Amino acid sequence: MIIVSQSEFRDNLKKYFDLSTKERIIITQRGTNEVIELVRKTRVEEPYLTSDEFINAVNDRM
Repeated sequence: MIIVSQSEFRDNLKKYFDLSTKERIIITQRGTNEVIELVRKTRVEEPYLTSDEFINAVNDRM
């Protein structure tokens, strides 16, 4: 497990995305007790969304 700050993660995105294939990545947020866990998946498991619906949902949030 690797624990990094949000700014460290942001400055080295590629490094941590690559490491996520082998390691659990935990990202801390300054000033909060919350953390984010980076999880690599080969596919999204949302049984109630079709591929088109998922893509549209992602695009709507961008």
